[in-house]
Amino acid sequence: MSEKPTATTPKIKPIYMRPKIIALAIASVIFLILIFQNWESVSVDLFFMTDKKVPAALLYIAFSLVGFVVGWLIKRPKSASKSSIKTEK
Repeated sequence: MSEKPTATTPKIKPIYMRPKIIALAIASVIFLILIFQNWESVSVDLFFMTDKKVPAALLYIAFSLVGFVVGWLIKRPKSASKSSIKTEK
């Protein structure tokens, strides 16, 4: 016998239908378009590198990775956010 879903059992969406995954896919496509469109060299002046020519795409990738790592390191744990909600009530 198969059980029919009732009002209390939530339906689980397939992973490709979740809003977070859809937003990630759209952002990834836009990022890839940005990378492939920007292979021309740009001049970079950093502390020890003076007037180096590097492709703009490499700069975009490097800064995106730095932003991802920083965001991953400073994210709030889910348990902390749930406990703060309970104390506010």
